[in-house]
Amino acid sequence: MRARKPAVIPPETRATGSLTLELLTSSEGLHHLATDWDGLARESGASVFHTAAWVQAWWEAFGRGRSLRALVVRSGGQLAGILPLCLDRTRSGARRLRAVGSPEADYGGVLVHPHLWESAVEFLADALYGDRGWDVLWLPQVPEACQATRLLLGRLREKGCRVVERRSWCYRVRLPASWEEYLETLSRPTRRRLLQKARRLLELDARADRADACGQGVDDFAALHTSQWARRGQSGAFASPGTLRFHRLLAEALAARGWLDLWWLKVGETVQAAVYDFRFGRSVYSYLSAVNPDGLLRLSPGLVLTLWRIRAAIEDGYADYDLLRGDEPYKESLGAQPYPTSTYLVGRPGRWRAWWYLALAPLRDALTRREGRTTPEGGAGPGRRGPRTGRRSVEP
Repeated sequence: MRARKPAVIPPETRATGSLTLELLTSSEGLHHLATDWDGLARESGASVFHTAAWVQAWWEAFGRGRSLRALVVRSGGQLAGILPLCLDRTRSGARRLRAVGSPEADYGGVLVHPHLWESAVEFLADALYGDRGWDVLWLPQVPEACQATRLLLGRLREKGCRVVERRSWCYRVRLPASWEEYLETLSRPTRRRLLQKARRLLELDARADRADACGQGVDDFAALHTSQWARRGQSGAFASPGTLRFHRLLAEALAARGWLDLWWLKVGETVQAAVYDFRFGRSVYSYLSAVNPDGLLRLSPGLVLTLWRIRAAIEDGYADYDLLRGDEPYKESLGAQPYPTSTYLVGRPGRWRAWWYLALAPLRDALTRREGRTTPEGGAGPGRRGPRTGRRSVEP
């Protein structure tokens, strides 16, 4: 049997008109792009999950055994788009291109310059289809508003690829101009209950302290989070050494850029709750929280701390406090509205491994829901996150 041809995209630059394409296969290439990359993410209104800081930390923690294949588009020498992917093998043997940074990331998709997205995406679609080295492509948690990714998928469909979409939701609080206006958006019972609990905590001299940005602060947060979930017989978000290493690297990178918000709620010297948030662009992202299982649970310290961080985001002029994935009831009680996202699985035409992988997707999702896990295919079960929940991400 004749061996398959290698990928047609070489690791050097290719050009079409004013655009050039480069395939990065080493982490050093990502590092050199960091400043321009983060600038592009900010200019295009993307999330913290699209930044170089996020992708580099993920690759260092989870890249072993995978081949980096980051597609970079430039226009006139300036960075115009980036799609960081890596290649691995699924259990069924399919060669899968997957988004670097996920499933830990809550938002994904193509990052492109807002004035060049159509031409840059056309270029990316041609390059992806021309690369014969993959069977399936996985693009998770793409926001509905991401036109660039929808155009990319449309072009791949036109070339004969099969695209499977799964819908999901994140939850965002749209922040008004003042704290008083925000409180008016809450139901009267919710407002009264939260303010009463906040007042009781203040009477106990509760305070919010910014935690150590790196190292020990992340370890202390992980320990608190793990103890909370161990009490419920679950492992929580930091079950694997790789996950803890990822968050150490991430916290250090975000802190250096001024994007990390790690806070404790303390009564005396006892930590009652903590939040692990990120700031980027006009949004604050509420990624994880933890509550002391032996603390003042009747006063909902995790929920009160989240409320205080919403107030801080309003006072600092942010537009959104994003509670991210998961449909826990507390999110709507805080005034969050659902924000649709989609996870896409793309199969190349004429590849039986791709057909088999997509055909088994519903079965994998059903098993995932039964086991309460989150997978790279986008299936989710219990164990999400928030003041009362946790996050777990498990490979299939």
